[in-house]
Amino acid sequence: MTSNEHWEIPPLDDAQDITRQSALQPGETLADTRNWAAYVLFGIAFVAVLVTLVAGWSSAVGVAVVFGILAVVTLAGGLGLIALERRRSRADTELDSPGESSAWQVIAREE
Repeated sequence: MTSNEHWEIPPLDDAQDITRQSALQPGETLADTRNWAAYVLFGIAFVAVLVTLVAGWSSAVGVAVVFGILAVVTLAGGLGLIALERRRSRADTELDSPGESSAWQVIAREE
C-alpha cells in the first residue's frame, strides 16, 4: 500500500487496498497525454495509406511510393512509441506490485 509520495502508511490488518486500483479505468488511456504522439503518428500513417491507394489507382507511381514510405515510417514510429510507453509503465507497476515487500514490512519482520 504505497502512495505517490515518498511516505507510506502500513495497513493495520494486512487488508487489501481497494482505494487505489492498479487496473486502467475507462478513458484513462486517452486521458494519458504520453500516448497522444503515437495516436497522431497513427493518424498520419492512415492518411498516407489513403493517399498511396488513390495515387496508385490514378497511376501516379512516384507519389504512391513517397506516401507509402511515409506510411511505413510513421506507423513504425507510432508502434515504437507505444512499445516504449508500455515498457515504462510496466517498469513503474513492477516497483509498486503487491507481491513485493515494502521497506517497513522488511523492518517489521526483522524485529
